[in-house]
Amino acid sequence: MGTGAQHPVHAGRRVVDALVDAVADLGVHHIFGVDGANIEDLYDALFATDRDVAGIVAKHEFAAATMADGYARTTGGLGVVAATSGGGAMNMVAGLAESYTSRVPVLALIGQPPTSLEGTGAFQDSSGKAGTIHAVRLFTEVSRYCARVDRPDDLADHLQQAVDAARRGGPAVLLLPKNIQQATVDGAVTFHPSPRRPGHDRIALARIRGLLAAARRTGKIVLIAGDQVARDGARDPLRDLAAAVDAPVGVAPDAKDVYPVDQPGFCGVAGVMGHTELIEAVQHCALCLLIGTRMPATARTGLDTAVAGVPVASVGAEPPYVPAVHATSLDLRQALAALAGMFPPHYTADTHADADAHREVTRPQTSTPTGPGVRYRDAVEAIAAMMPTGSAVFADAGNTGAAVVHHLPVTRGGRFVVALGMGGMDYSFGAAIGAAFARGSRARVPQLMGT
Repeated sequence: MGTGAQHPVHAGRRVVDALVDAVADLGVHHIFGVDGANIEDLYDALFATDRDVAGIVAKHEFAAATMADGYARTTGGLGVVAATSGGGAMNMVAGLAESYTSRVPVLALIGQPPTSLEGTGAFQDSSGKAGTIHAVRLFTEVSRYCARVDRPDDLADHLQQAVDAARRGGPAVLLLPKNIQQATVDGAVTFHPSPRRPGHDRIALARIRGLLAAARRTGKIVLIAGDQVARDGARDPLRDLAAAVDAPVGVAPDAKDVYPVDQPGFCGVAGVMGHTELIEAVQHCALCLLIGTRMPATARTGLDTAVAGVPVASVGAEPPYVPAVHATSLDLRQALAALAGMFPPHYTADTHADADAHREVTRPQTSTPTGPGVRYRDAVEAIAAMMPTGSAVFADAGNTGAAVVHHLPVTRGGRFVVALGMGGMDYSFGAAIGAAFARGSRARVPQLMGT
């Protein structure tokens, strides 16, 4: 997502042309969205540009927002979505809420009526004037940054703040009145993407190292890894740390892809959709280290009692919901490498355990199901048999999410995402398409119906 270089916004160019260039400069190759009267100038700019960025038109703004979300989760960079005013803007809220809750960097560009018509009964006015809906207040609740661009020359400043906010984890929204989109930028304006913030809190991380060293002397350490490991590209440092401290590793429901099931010490998925092995491991450990997960209810159900009875530490962008000694880290690659480097490895990180070392425990049932239809496990196993190596899997929450979290293996080099932020139904359709554009592959969408 940029390297801190300057990106000129040339004088005499339209705001929308400058926006398209800025998006291309950030390494984004696709803008997802739905066209409409108050965003059509942006699509005109996309059509006319010679930069490597294309507009992808969805059937619905929620789908477009989830495409940008899936694109961001797959690339580890920024997803961009564009929509028109009125109902188009309102349709974005649910998708941005998922990205907000799951800390996914998405930039939303939302058209607005011309500023001269604000507060005068303009069609789809959401300026907040004369009793209209206040779009800034509305989108502020589902974004890390939201602003209306009121002057062409304000573009660079708002864009910089929006991108910086999205990088910290979550959506940023720019509201673009139609006349501002069409206006030219006066003077030499430059856009400076800020460098990434320091990777971690060194003092707090030193405390975590001390806790790990003490726990190694007295008992077993258990690691529970979350989705931030995948976002930060920290799978290898996680494996190195597990090897260094000889730790069993569990994963949060939305992080099945961060630690392979055939890797030494894998002990299942945490939470309501997970496996009993992990509960037993935590109950008997000297320290439980949470990595890149806040352990929401879906990840800690069944673990509450176990976690409450052992020391807990955490490394990640935000502190967990359970009491823990926490070290803030915005780059788990650095943080985990620093931790692993303090301890000689007990085994080689790329050693593969016997496939029988991992046992997926099914939920106890009071009776064998005899009704009509295909069982979830049978359906998931049929899908798994056809999955190419390195597949990216996106699942909706609910029964479908529970089935794939519990039963579906993730192939090496693959990506696994389940929408547990807001749990929006049909999230996976758009997200899978966005991921396919990011990977240059085709999306395949088998449907497991359930709620």
